[in-house]
Amino acid sequence: MRPHRPSAPAAGRCLVVAALLLLPLAAEAQQRPARPAPRPPVATQPLPAPLPVAPPPLERRIGLDELGLEAGLAFGTAGREVAFAMPRDMPGLAARASLGFDLVAPFAGRQAVEVWANGRVLASRAFAEGETRLTIDLPIPAEDLARDGAALRLGLRLVDQAGGALATLRADSHLALLLPDGMAPSVATLFRLLPRQTQVLTRPGPLPATEAAAALRIGLALAGSGREVRIGSGAPPVIERGPAGQRLWTTGAVVVGLGPSGAAVLDLDGMPALALGGPQPERAAGLLDGPWRDAAAAPTLGVRDARAPEEATAALPFAALPFAALRGATLPQEGAAPGWALEFALRDLPGGGMPSSIDLAFMRTPDTAGRSIATAVLNDTMLGSAALAEGSPARISLPIPPALLRLDNRLVVTLQRPGPGGVAQLLPDSLLRLSPAPPSRDFLGLPSRFAGGVEVILDAPEGGPVAETLNPVLWLLRGLVPAAAPITVSVREGTAPPRPTGPFIAITAEPPAGSQPALRFDAGRLTLSDRDGRPLLDLEGAQRMIAAQSVVAEGDRPGLWLRLPTLMPALPAAAPRLERGDVALLDGQGVALAWSSAAPVPEVRLAYAEAPNPAAPAPAAPAPAMPGTAQAERSAILVWRPYVLAVLWVLGFALVVHAFLHPRREAEA
Repeated sequence: MRPHRPSAPAAGRCLVVAALLLLPLAAEAQQRPARPAPRPPVATQPLPAPLPVAPPPLERRIGLDELGLEAGLAFGTAGREVAFAMPRDMPGLAARASLGFDLVAPFAGRQAVEVWANGRVLASRAFAEGETRLTIDLPIPAEDLARDGAALRLGLRLVDQAGGALATLRADSHLALLLPDGMAPSVATLFRLLPRQTQVLTRPGPLPATEAAAALRIGLALAGSGREVRIGSGAPPVIERGPAGQRLWTTGAVVVGLGPSGAAVLDLDGMPALALGGPQPERAAGLLDGPWRDAAAAPTLGVRDARAPEEATAALPFAALPFAALRGATLPQEGAAPGWALEFALRDLPGGGMPSSIDLAFMRTPDTAGRSIATAVLNDTMLGSAALAEGSPARISLPIPPALLRLDNRLVVTLQRPGPGGVAQLLPDSLLRLSPAPPSRDFLGLPSRFAGGVEVILDAPEGGPVAETLNPVLWLLRGLVPAAAPITVSVREGTAPPRPTGPFIAITAEPPAGSQPALRFDAGRLTLSDRDGRPLLDLEGAQRMIAAQSVVAEGDRPGLWLRLPTLMPALPAAAPRLERGDVALLDGQGVALAWSSAAPVPEVRLAYAEAPNPAAPAPAAPAPAMPGTAQAERSAILVWRPYVLAVLWVLGFALVVHAFLHPRREAEA
């Protein structure tokens, strides 16, 4: 059989089919790139570590309330100056000023505010048209911060085209100190930097007497520098965060009973804190409560450094105090009636003396039309006036009656000159002369008695006082104990009356041994009697009042006996003003009643440190109407009298019309 051979057309069809099948393979071969030649191996390098992000600086804001400008500062075209205290030994310090202004302009025009520092303008901003508010936020150059290591002085001046305008720096303005990360300030610098709100922290439970004394003394030092202090045993404060993530240092901390012996600077999670430790922490606290606080120029301070200045100063005699040591200015002034105001507190006088006289020294240009007359006013009462002799300096001396003295005193000296011109100055070496304090039962004599030291006697049945019970004691000490006065704490044991060893403040249920308090306590009643035992005052319902009495214990030791109530009231921010009298009742507003038990009739005085609470409950029985109240009520009635008469006239007219329209049926019949 002959084999089959494909014909030519069939062979062509097979070739076409084979080409179509191989066409995708050929296209893929054309699209596939050629294999590259082998390359030499590349050495891999590790990625660099990410740079650590520095935390934002810690902000310590200094508000106007710390400068005594709670209501702001008014200024005009003449300008005013604001001084902010600065740390001295902190490299890398930066600052920003946030200033808000209000404008009062009687005439239309353009007004602007200029901010000065060290004689040059830092910023000048204009009020928008029709706007009375302006905010300036500007950084402070580093050269201006370093110009004066003690303070930054910002000048404010109003530019007014129309005239008569007045600007006010608002109370919410502040200077933010940007503290560098990892700072290590000295003890003195940290003491000055602590915020206005500061906590004194102790261990929980009963405290040793030395730690209780250290808490009271450092609290007294902080309160004397304008801080609001609270003693407690809770957790330390934390750093707050602002709206933009800033780290705000708003609450400071002082830890008692922790750290090395003496004073040291600690770091509490990025916040600096002051620590007082060792067996004698009260001596380290004493160094920060006097004129030697700036000597602590290291991160640590030993107790031996605190002993020498304290003992040396206690032995120095003081007979006079120059006016340069008082609060106030004695700068030269021009005009026909220049004046100077100075202030001093009895608790701050050295040596425990009492003011007896003042010696005023003046330097002035010659008066051609006559003699100048100097006048001195103490606590709104004139001490006297005298004509100045010719020549410079001219001096006069005026005695101070003891009855004019207060805990906080204000002395105003004015000079009446015959001519309108000339320059005059109250010289800084004018003297406030002191004399030994005479024996007195008044509260006003206690600061001079406490100048050499005070013993605080406490009731502590559990073996020692706890931190929270020290706040009423600190509240009372702030108004009576002088700066740098040593403080010791002792605990009354058992039921025996306390026996002080020197000037004392006893916060006990029983009076000190040998004392004869005029105010007695019996089942919730307070009974006041005179020296002969005759009752003068009988009060009930005084469970929320603190009774304070000036007494003399055995051994002729003067002091103060304080009896706390069962229900402790909320204490005000201001310290009680115990001045005249020897018996006082204190409540949540300060001194409620104060009188002298030696007087035949109690002289009762109201001396509240703050305004009364508007939310106080109303009395159960209505108070008798005063003449002024009756007059006010009568005036209110007279104001409404025309309207009442008008209403009555309309009603009468309506009744007449109704009678005519609707006559009575009986009358018709």
